[in-house]
Amino acid sequence: MPSILELGHVLVPVTAAAIANLGSKILLLVGEGRRLKVFDNGSKRVLRSLRVFKSQSVHGIQCQWDEEAGHLVCLVWGGKAITLLLLKLDTSDSCAISLTEELLTDDWISHSCFFTNFRHLSDDLSSLPRAIFLTSHNVLYTLKLDSSPQSRDPGKLSCELVAAGPFSVLYSAHVVVIASGQALVTAGTVFGEVLVWSTDLGAAHDGSDVSIYASMLCTFRGHEGSVFGVTIAETPSTMDHSLSSHIVASCSDDRTIRIWDALTASSGSTKTGTETGFRSQLTKRDPKSERCLASTMGHLSRIWSLGFLSCSDEAANLISFGEDSTSQTWQIVKKFAQGTSTNTNKPHTYEIRHDESYAYHIGKNIWAAAVDLQKNNVSQILTGGADGRIVSYSIPNFDVQKSTANVSLLRRSANKERSISRGPSKNNPSQPLSPAERAFSAIHGQWHLHRVLESANLAYPSGLFKGTASLTQRPPTDDKYDAEYLYVEEGELTTQTGLAMRGSRRYVYRLQRASRSITAWFVKADTVSSVDYLFHRVEFSNIAKQMVEDELLPIDSVSTAKGNHLCINDDYVAEYKFQYKDGSLSQWYLKYTVKGPKKDYTASASYTRTAEADGPSAESMDMVQERDLIRGQKSNVGSDTFKNYCWIGRSEVIATTASGCIYLGTFDGNDTTGISLPIRNEATKSRQLSWCLVDQIPELHSYSIAVSVSDHTVILGAANGNLYCYQRSSQEVVALPNLSHKISGLFAEELENSKKTNRNVAAIACCVGDTTAYYFSFITDDAKLEGVSAFVKLTMPTSFIVTSVCFTAVENLLILGPISALCCVRQIHVDDAITTIKSVPKDDPEMIGNFLLTAGCDGKLALHRVHTRQEDGKMTVKLERVHTTVPPLGPNLEGACFTSENQDLLLWGFRSTDFVVWNETKRIEVMRVPCGGAHRSWAYSPSDDGQDGGVFIWTKASICNVQAQSTASHRVLQPGGHGREIKAIAICPLRIKLDSEYGYLVATAAEDTTIRISHAIVDKEDSSQAMRCLGVISKHNTGIQQLQWSSDGRYLFSAAGLEEFYVWRIQRVPCLGIGFLCSAQCPKVTEYSDLRITGFDVEAICANGKMEHDRYAVAMAYSDSTIRVRNSTPQAETFSSLVTGMVFGYKHVRPRLQATLLGHVPKLLSNTDQVLTAW
Repeated sequence: MPSILELGHVLVPVTAAAIANLGSKILLLVGEGRRLKVFDNGSKRVLRSLRVFKSQSVHGIQCQWDEEAGHLVCLVWGGKAITLLLLKLDTSDSCAISLTEELLTDDWISHSCFFTNFRHLSDDLSSLPRAIFLTSHNVLYTLKLDSSPQSRDPGKLSCELVAAGPFSVLYSAHVVVIASGQALVTAGTVFGEVLVWSTDLGAAHDGSDVSIYASMLCTFRGHEGSVFGVTIAETPSTMDHSLSSHIVASCSDDRTIRIWDALTASSGSTKTGTETGFRSQLTKRDPKSERCLASTMGHLSRIWSLGFLSCSDEAANLISFGEDSTSQTWQIVKKFAQGTSTNTNKPHTYEIRHDESYAYHIGKNIWAAAVDLQKNNVSQILTGGADGRIVSYSIPNFDVQKSTANVSLLRRSANKERSISRGPSKNNPSQPLSPAERAFSAIHGQWHLHRVLESANLAYPSGLFKGTASLTQRPPTDDKYDAEYLYVEEGELTTQTGLAMRGSRRYVYRLQRASRSITAWFVKADTVSSVDYLFHRVEFSNIAKQMVEDELLPIDSVSTAKGNHLCINDDYVAEYKFQYKDGSLSQWYLKYTVKGPKKDYTASASYTRTAEADGPSAESMDMVQERDLIRGQKSNVGSDTFKNYCWIGRSEVIATTASGCIYLGTFDGNDTTGISLPIRNEATKSRQLSWCLVDQIPELHSYSIAVSVSDHTVILGAANGNLYCYQRSSQEVVALPNLSHKISGLFAEELENSKKTNRNVAAIACCVGDTTAYYFSFITDDAKLEGVSAFVKLTMPTSFIVTSVCFTAVENLLILGPISALCCVRQIHVDDAITTIKSVPKDDPEMIGNFLLTAGCDGKLALHRVHTRQEDGKMTVKLERVHTTVPPLGPNLEGACFTSENQDLLLWGFRSTDFVVWNETKRIEVMRVPCGGAHRSWAYSPSDDGQDGGVFIWTKASICNVQAQSTASHRVLQPGGHGREIKAIAICPLRIKLDSEYGYLVATAAEDTTIRISHAIVDKEDSSQAMRCLGVISKHNTGIQQLQWSSDGRYLFSAAGLEEFYVWRIQRVPCLGIGFLCSAQCPKVTEYSDLRITGFDVEAICANGKMEHDRYAVAMAYSDSTIRVRNSTPQAETFSSLVTGMVFGYKHVRPRLQATLLGHVPKLLSNTDQVLTAW
């Protein structure tokens, strides 16, 4: 009886996505090939998976919740097929789905949508269609469902031709229906055009010429490639009014995003006899085709789709999805031309500003995306890519109160013309001041200046500038301006290295009341007051301007402004913030961000009135300034700064300051309620984090170092060698032994103790200029510290600087990590410092040996098996490396831990200017915080389960920031696989046991240059869990061509282009499942050879009748038609050549070792497309 193949697991690219908000529940629908999956958004559980089409893949999904009927209606289409799906939830959280028979059309379907049955269109509601769809040749159809109310059969679909737009070939389309009963169609063509047309769905069509029922509204030209994505801003204005104004966004093969002004007044519409395609380029352009409001270059490659997150009368932002597997958000910002008024009916210009990037997929292409606006002003995003991964995450919508990107996209035609005077004068005393006039008048006088410089380039130092600034009024030197200030600042700059230098600079600020604008100008270098050239224009946010025009500007308010200047290759961005109190300016802030080939720094300055300089400060840039956090203390605390942070649990943090104060910071309540941020980062407000003074120790003045132990103890070190201990239970600081030298490093851990009431703390302290490391331990309880129980001096090798410490309880080992691996007996992380050493817990009692984890500044993570041996009363320790990988969060790995709940491996470090937390066990990013980089004071407290993010506190520009997350930055509904084409698959011949389940190791390799090793369980009931990825190997630089396991399953061989051939040692390790290590690399034929290995075969060598599983014969065929047989010994990391042969006239040779090496005679078969050769 022939065997039957059963499908156990399938992972294909995700091609469609939709979010269905049912009120009390949110469902996520995705299309994978011909199948549709329904996920529960809360539990991430698959509620239903079913096959929708016979042969077509699902390309689009549209959902509509019928609250009265209690079911979800879904339109599903793909290729030429479309169907209607009815989904109903029951009490057991499962769903019943009824599916209509698929309707095959004559053309590919580009887009489809439901529309409401409007009663004013027809008296017979039953005859109205439920949906419309547009084909790839710009033809619109209605979709009807013919069913009997008494029948349980979902019915049969039929379609009817409605209208046809300009004849063209479409790559993208977006169809919406407005309240007037019209369908508004936006289509992107192969020829780089964006077509906008409409039709009346209630008109009676006689079927003669359907194009006469379509009104051509706009034709937009400007893209230099095919338009892959278009979208219409569906705002309240769109749904409640006729076609008065709409905003259209498009993306193209040319990597640009363009925003179009589709003013679709019916008086200006024409019939659809418009030329499209290449012939249209020769015709005279319609002015309507020039309404491009803004454009920008985005993504690293083609942009597939985009959608509006929000578009109101005051704000607009959108999200785009690209071939580079990233999602990027953008803000649309209005720009006013120089010298023009803000209140004018003249067309404004706009710019698209990049906001955030989200890289939650691998490889290439985000094929599917959906956006859902939720009630809490947050948009939920659902994406699926070519890697098969399904990801859901949330991002905040546009906040007009906090952003300078305030636009009035939909109110231009409605704004009335208003006269603008030259400000308050005798002729017009009641005219309100503009934000520019108000700020210009308020900044006059003397100010205390405090500026923090942070530079990523060593050529430009970082430091602190303190001094004074004055703005002195003088007669305008140019008649175009109404007022003028000479700005002069003087002070002293102290760099991070301690170098102090005097400095001064001068500018000229000018006010022009006609344009209500402020400009900043350079002063000539050879003079002290002459104006040189324009520096930047100070552009105020539009929301503040509108409040002035409406006479709604309060006495206490904040105005923000921005300016930009391009100096040859360097871009200067200036950000202003003016804070008014009781009608006067109490403080103002100016931040410069400079980017260029040789410049990368920020300069954040605060200006305080000379009479108020020592008083309390207000919040700056929506962050909490340090001197505000420490309130209710002595007056000199106002100028203090934080030096170190140490978390004690997730609700309390110990901080030391430059004045030697120790503060305890506590969140309001027992938990971090109120700052739980499952969306983008945000700083905590002062009402959520309060500080109290614990103690003030003069020895901690100007320098201190601190380390926390679990959630109960903090050890502090001073410049004079003093050590102190803070206990959470007693909230007291106790002195520890003095080390007489400046303490440069502190490391501490809590050791296992048989007495549950006491805690045994072990610590290592290192001093500057001292080759001795000091080990000490002490016992604490809830009441007091019982004193130091051990104090040992450890003599270190020359140049050995301790950067990490691990205390192992099993073998009672103390392991120290150096700043450079060259100082160590065994090199682990090349020349970079080892930042973390951890003892790895065992998840399998049958596993032999103990394991250590190390991480370094080189971005690598390594696992080592610890071998100990007692000999002559001495213990010998040997480390055997069993696993090496490079997690995608580096290059600076700063810490690691194993979570208490599920033993997940959690890593954290810095990627460029972001702090990133990565779950290596589940291979997901759980937290990302834009903090400015690693060179700052910071502390992180991980979550218990490794998926909640944790709490992160850091200092940036003398500002203390805290972010806490109760959920990960994104949720992975389906893990996914490779992001490119899979080129090779190999199955390990032996079964292994992982998590109490037996399965096979399956290695896959793809064009994304990675090897993924998965655990495949054949008889798994849940097919979605049948394969679990255990690790990803990233060492190849080209696409991998072939994989092969050794007969005993210990080694995996991989080959790729550029003669890359690696041997990998695969073995079981705790927590991660398997470990992989590159055991050997085959040398190239010549130094500059770029041959491709077209195929290879591996066999264990047989000597004296026994198989030697540490020696292998490897036959490799190269693209130059040569075959080379080598002897590989992976443990010795060597390859030795045995024989070389050539197959003439053939480029693609596949060798096959038919037998092992017997003596010196290898038996080999090679085959091409035509010839089989025996060797």
